[in-house]
Amino acid sequence: MNKLIAGVMGQDCIKFLPMCLKSLENADRIIYIDGGSKDGSVECAKKYGVEIIENEWDPEDKQMNGKQRNFYLRYLKNKYKDDWCLVLDADEVCEDINKIKEFIQTAQDGLYLVKMRHFIGDLGHEDATQQTHYVPNRLFKINNAITYPLESHPVLIGNPIFRTECTTIWHLGHLPVEYMKYIVKRYSQHKNDSIIHPKEWLKEWRDAHLYGTYPVRQINPVEIPKIILNNFGIDFDELYFKDRKTIEAKHYQDCIDWKNYFNPKGVILWGCGIGQRVYVLNQLGVNAYGVELSQYAVDNSITNVIQGDIRTFKPSQNQEDLHIAYDVLEHLEYRDLDKAINSLMKTKKYILISVPFKGNPNLEADPTHIIKEDRDWWIKQFTDKGMKLIETPNNFLYKHQILIFKGIK
Repeated sequence: MNKLIAGVMGQDCIKFLPMCLKSLENADRIIYIDGGSKDGSVECAKKYGVEIIENEWDPEDKQMNGKQRNFYLRYLKNKYKDDWCLVLDADEVCEDINKIKEFIQTAQDGLYLVKMRHFIGDLGHEDATQQTHYVPNRLFKINNAITYPLESHPVLIGNPIFRTECTTIWHLGHLPVEYMKYIVKRYSQHKNDSIIHPKEWLKEWRDAHLYGTYPVRQINPVEIPKIILNNFGIDFDELYFKDRKTIEAKHYQDCIDWKNYFNPKGVILWGCGIGQRVYVLNQLGVNAYGVELSQYAVDNSITNVIQGDIRTFKPSQNQEDLHIAYDVLEHLEYRDLDKAINSLMKTKKYILISVPFKGNPNLEADPTHIIKEDRDWWIKQFTDKGMKLIETPNNFLYKHQILIFKGIK
């Protein structure tokens, strides 16, 4: 009779390990390899009577995953070379170990891809990037296994290779287990002592959180405070500009209209992002460059873009006869607008700004918009400084939110 050895690899995995080991209880033998846990994982494994081997994990070694797997593979070959092995990570659970034990009695010797399902976020959602997921070579006849490559996500090498659906491995790694335990704890506390909510309502509340059916609405990520995004390693600027990297027809149309109307010798585009309109203007033979506050946008720019702040940046040569602030000024604090206008007024001839006025749905659509005023208010900010309003040509795109001023020089 073929025997099944269950191998588990983990480190500081106490929140998942009990579920993993319990799902493997009917294996003929369980071997747990620990990488130096400090959270009680080894003590937990001992309670299940498993065979424990330890090999210190080196987090600086990029080949460590492969080395660790080869460590337990050598152990298996030395002690259990004629048996079968099912390998799990500590954040995985085997759906039915008995079906695997039954399967290997008649299975052809080799390595098997095993069906896997990945929870995503809660118990009610799973990874759907593929119709059916298979995890490579997790079930194998030990004699048929050769080695693991020394890489971050190694797949066991051996032959022959087959596929089986005799059972399913469930991956729990993307579940917020501590939060889910907190929900269950809150439910247990309140079902006995709450005088506000009925027990049936509390049960529905618990299940809705666990299965992801609690009523929620989508959050625009750019609304999330930077301090929260930074905590999760998310760069706000990367988030903001990720869908703003394509040169579109509107960029060409704007630049053609500007060239034909202003016939500029030089142009500064303030707050130009990655520089789509800067690029097009230069393609049309206009000497243009951009000034952009975001270092991320500058680093990913497609043309001549300089890192700078519209409130303080001083052009090296005052030769530009057209300054453009396209969808920029509304992002400023009210107290900083005057400084930005002073920078724009360094033009030799014209200023063009594009801002969404009150009543324009675009004004509220972007949560980074701060200044929310009507057309007359915006005009006054420039004319009070001596600038002259020029009528916007009818053929300009987005004419309804474009203002043109002539300089005072």
